[in-house]
Formats: sequence, C-alpha cells, structure tokens
Amino acid sequence: MADAANKMVHLAYTVRSSNTNGHLPVVLIDVGRNETLHKPDNPQENSYWFVFLDVNNPRQKVKEWVVPAKDHSVVPAGIDTYMKDPKYIFALATQTMWTPWIPQGPLYDFLATYGAGRELQRLEQIQAVGNVLMCSGYGNASYCLTSLCGPRGGPLPPPAAYEISGTYENNLPAILLLSLMAASGGGPPYSIMDAYTWTSPAPVRA
Repeated sequence: MADAANKMVHLAYTVRSSNTNGHLPVVLIDVGRNETLHKPDNPQENSYWFVFLDVNNPRQKVKEWVVPAKDHSVVPAGIDTYMKDPKYIFALATQTMWTPWIPQGPLYDFLATYGAGRELQRLEQIQAVGNVLMCSGYGNASYCLTSLCGPRGGPLPPPAAYEISGTYENNLPAILLLSLMAASGGGPPYSIMDAYTWTSPAPVRA
C-alpha cells in the first residue's frame, strides 16, 4: 500500500470561464514551469467553449467547439461522438455569456445528461425570472462543467461531474479548481478528483 501511495500522481486541473471582453476561457493542466494552457483557437465573445482532452495525456487537446451563445438550444453537430467516448475528458467554459442565452431545450437536456445540475439550474431560474433580474445586475453569467467522457444511462453509475456558475455578485468568472489523478501505477489514464494540487513554494515559470 505504501508503494502504491508513493506512486500516486496528481496534476492540478483548472477550468476557468470568462466574464470580461478580451479575456479567454482556459483549461490549465499542472502548475508553474510544468503548466499546459489550453484555450480556444478561434475565441468568440458570448459563446460556449467545449474542449476535449486525451484521457491518457490531458496536455493534448483533441477537439473543440466554439458555439455562439445565441444557439443556446442546439447541441453541436458531432459532439456526442466525443462525449460518449471514454478516451476523453471534456470541459465546458463560457466566454462573456449573456444571461438570455442560458442553455435551453435540447442543449440543456444534453448538458444534464453529462452532469449539469444545481449550478446550471441556478442560472436557469435567473433567466426564467427575466428582466426583473437581468436588468438589475444579472445580465451576464458564467459557467463551467467537466467530467470524464463515456456512455451515460447504462447499468454502471456515470463518472462524477463538476460544475460551477458565476453571477455579478461574485465579480469574477466561474472557476473549477480540481485535480487529475493518475492510475495506481502512476501513469494514464487520468481521472478527475475533487481535490487541490499545488507545490510549496510554487515552481517558477520558465
């Protein structure tokens, strides 16, 4: 048991949305000089960024979609192929999203299937109340969701999903601070765990 514990490898895993024009949503793997930064190749204000990482090497971005938030009821074509494949980790982070474009209909159901819950429901209620809230400070929102990919709805329980929402009183974009845990031998595949990973003192960036 002690040998196995000594081989455990954790990587910091950070998913951050954006609520300021010109600032991109990002996914960060590890910290300091070893940090790998993922961001949209073609960012767009008021959008959803879906990104897929290799579960065996999360430093590698495999695929991404940048979806205009006005298409907030549409499931991106082809994305389900990746969501159902256990070879990937997915993350969703919004970029300067307007509250009227909170997910609806098929897109809401799709996100719920892959782990969206109370944090997204919170934004749904704000949007449903309407202008009373949206015209009094809640006109923008941010949201992050991540989980291991793979089939849902079978006999086995789904992988854990993690989400967070943000609104104006937080004054900062929604951010998930998690870790990626290697398999017992210290190598891939990686799984997501609800824990913080850091070093002290922090490693200096190159």
